[in-house]
Amino acid sequence: MIEQLIVTLQIAFSATLIGAVLAVPVGCLAARNVVRNPGVHGFFRGLIVIIRGIPELILAIIFIVISGLGAVAGTLALAVGAVGLLSKLVADSLEETDTKVQDAIRATGASGAQVFFAATVRQAAPAFVAHSLYLLDTNIRSATLLGVVGAGGVGFLLLNAARVNQFDVVTMILILMLVVVLLVEALSIWLRNTIR
Repeated sequence: MIEQLIVTLQIAFSATLIGAVLAVPVGCLAARNVVRNPGVHGFFRGLIVIIRGIPELILAIIFIVISGLGAVAGTLALAVGAVGLLSKLVADSLEETDTKVQDAIRATGASGAQVFFAATVRQAAPAFVAHSLYLLDTNIRSATLLGVVGAGGVGFLLLNAARVNQFDVVTMILILMLVVVLLVEALSIWLRNTIR
């Protein structure tokens, strides 16, 4: 059971990391205050909508067909979903930054890149961390669900235990998942307080 829980956590962490790495540039290119060209940010906003429109379960089935049953399919399905959600949240966070801070830094003669990193990114960083941790939380739960359809992890064990009425195993898995989610929430609160 612990081995399968670790697989579930590996799927969730890997998908969140891949999603975060890819979502930052996509989200930046979708933000209107970062990319002034409406065609560019419009294209990336549209791409985000398309990605977000595909449910992770469908993505898992597609990746299971491509790569076979297991953790790789689950990781890729959640990573694609993570890119869609986190890109939107990154773009929205960047667009909600205070333009007065950006204008003040720009008035000192700073370049566009300096304004972006010193004002825009600095203001959006706490939200990005919070969104990434929220995504990790949802990916842990989603990885459990995807395990039911053969994408690896504790979900498959949960399904099998429920089928044969091993409710003690089902209860133990649910308690373990609750503990993991509570630990991620505690980490999230600690990181948010540290960053502020």
